[in-house]
Amino acid sequence: MLKVEKLQVHSAIIHRLDNQKENSTGLDLSDLSLQMDDELKALLETHTKSGFEDGRIRYANFLDKDINQVLSECYRVLDDPEYLFVDGSKILARLLFSAMTNKSISAADIAICLANCNDVEYLCLLKLDYKDNYISESTDTPQGRYIGIKKLGSGWPQLGTKLQKAAFIKRTNDEYELIILDRQKNKTDKSDISLFFQKSFLNVELIDDSKLNTNGFIKGVKEFVKTSSITPEKKRSIVDNAINLVVNTENINLRQFAESQFSEDLPEEERKLFMDSLITEFERNGVRRLEFVKSQDVAQVYAKKRRITLDGIKLEIDPAIYADPDKFIFTPRFNASGEEVADITIKGLKINKMD
Repeated sequence: MLKVEKLQVHSAIIHRLDNQKENSTGLDLSDLSLQMDDELKALLETHTKSGFEDGRIRYANFLDKDINQVLSECYRVLDDPEYLFVDGSKILARLLFSAMTNKSISAADIAICLANCNDVEYLCLLKLDYKDNYISESTDTPQGRYIGIKKLGSGWPQLGTKLQKAAFIKRTNDEYELIILDRQKNKTDKSDISLFFQKSFLNVELIDDSKLNTNGFIKGVKEFVKTSSITPEKKRSIVDNAINLVVNTENINLRQFAESQFSEDLPEEERKLFMDSLITEFERNGVRRLEFVKSQDVAQVYAKKRRITLDGIKLEIDPAIYADPDKFIFTPRFNASGEEVADITIKGLKINKMD
């Protein structure tokens, strides 16, 4: 997720993309920008903010930049929004509609907004899938009063529901050019983003793999503690802190984590050496960014069980038991030969099965 400190939508326009109709009759383009009162402005800002702050956002860069129509139109609008916003939005809507050839893709309105998020200008493409809306209706009949249900038609997702698809494009010299959100990819898609949205429409390459980064973060910590000249207790503490960070937070910042693991009371050179060595292990184990959004899948694994592998023994432990010293005590130490060993005490657990 991207933490939104401040957000303002400057202007917006809506186009209808009903790909369930035959031919191109479902494409209905607006010639005028949206007239936003305070309520409608707040609605668009709420949907936009929820998209930015969704834990499933991915960072990406455009491919085939010389011929990428989405990139060129987005940049034209961002460079000259006063004159090109409406015309550029129509081209983007046509491109998205052309990519929605599969009838399994939900019909939607595309809300295209110019917004400032945390002092950066974005062109925001919000795909607002249609939802059937119903209302109760009462009538008098010869048999008595009857209350039934009437379908009002298709409408936008309600506030509080997750935005399903969106793209946020910016015009800055940064390591990424856009942010993509997709919560409804087809199960056959190998990527975290639907193929029609990533390839057919946007034509982008994802640059941040949250699962790769999260696994690399944990592996980097474990590799660091194997060779580091710190006490066994400190090694266990660093591993536990890393796993707790993955389970309990959305964003992981490598530098902040490294700084938090080593006391400022250490000599400055020694502390810096430890921190640099830890960050080097992250890089060796595939972490591609100094700050990234964690993988929900990896976090769920560690939230359900903790693993300890010893010589001849592998333990899977419920996190609540692992953290309860009245039930489980794990004490790492060095033996007389200088080898790292561990003493484990398990107390008072009910036996479910013995083979």
